[in-house]
Amino acid sequence: MTTYVEKGDIYFFYRPRIDAQEIQGIDDVQRLHLVLVADYEDTARLFVVGKKQLPEIMQGQSSSTAREWMMNYKTGSPKDIGNALVPLEYQTKTRGEREQGEAIPVGEGRYAIFERNDSTRLAYLLSNPSPPGKAQAELGILAEASYIISVRNPAVDVPGFPDSEPNYPKTLQDKFADKRWIDIDDSRLLDYESAQLLLIGAHKDLKEEEIDIAGKADLFRTLGLKRREWPTDALEKGKFAEPQMRVEGNEPEGDLSKGGIRGGKAAADAASSAGIAKALKGVDLPTDKPGLIKQAKNNHAANGVIDVLKQFPSRQYQTMSDVQKAVGKVN
Repeated sequence: MTTYVEKGDIYFFYRPRIDAQEIQGIDDVQRLHLVLVADYEDTARLFVVGKKQLPEIMQGQSSSTAREWMMNYKTGSPKDIGNALVPLEYQTKTRGEREQGEAIPVGEGRYAIFERNDSTRLAYLLSNPSPPGKAQAELGILAEASYIISVRNPAVDVPGFPDSEPNYPKTLQDKFADKRWIDIDDSRLLDYESAQLLLIGAHKDLKEEEIDIAGKADLFRTLGLKRREWPTDALEKGKFAEPQMRVEGNEPEGDLSKGGIRGGKAAADAASSAGIAKALKGVDLPTDKPGLIKQAKNNHAANGVIDVLKQFPSRQYQTMSDVQKAVGKVN
């Protein structure tokens, strides 16, 4: 019997290199992103995939290309994640202003995280493009695939992985004990920024996993994006597409080598869903309103964020989805 941890929509995006005007292949790509939006939740997760490619699936063989790391770079409402995909502008000391085009959609479909053979699996079924084209082939995105997926213990150093560490609450950190990797028995392990995952290729055919992934994804509607504003050749035809949107002064935060694409500090401090999520980093759920406010103050949240939390209803908050819903009602 298959035990599902969660199901939902999966979207793939690639971010062009800084100042890139033409995208001929993977050498013109800065990073590959994967977005997971779980069913019945108001929270989405934006991941960056190491080496800009999903790992190869080489059954019966051992290869360094059959495994790759993936890191949570942002958690927020689906629309917050959509806003993080817009063009970016950099101010550098040596080269002045530099621009980086929008993250370009290159795949959409449905996914499932489930338990199988003493491991956790991430499987997806692509709905667009059908069939996948050159862009998907270079990025390692197949029509369907499954991977063994594990979470890295942030207290254990693993060579080749980013230095960033998630601020897990004690209840989640205790799950690791002294293990380097653990399975995903609790989807909250994926929710924290800088959470790091290991993907190992498993199957190219979902029949091997004996699971059924149903439903239809809608990338633009779910992430609050206007289709006419975004290049769609990669998503619809499988061809690499060039950025076409105008940069509006959004500034990235973080180390570009690790895929940082978050908006500037002001955006993080704003009393938006993303700002609230950042302010509550490390909160031990469930908790009540005073518990949320205390955590935000411990994280030195902006006064505007604290003011929003003070307007929350006085009740227990079981998940971050409950918190996001409260933000929507207050704002």
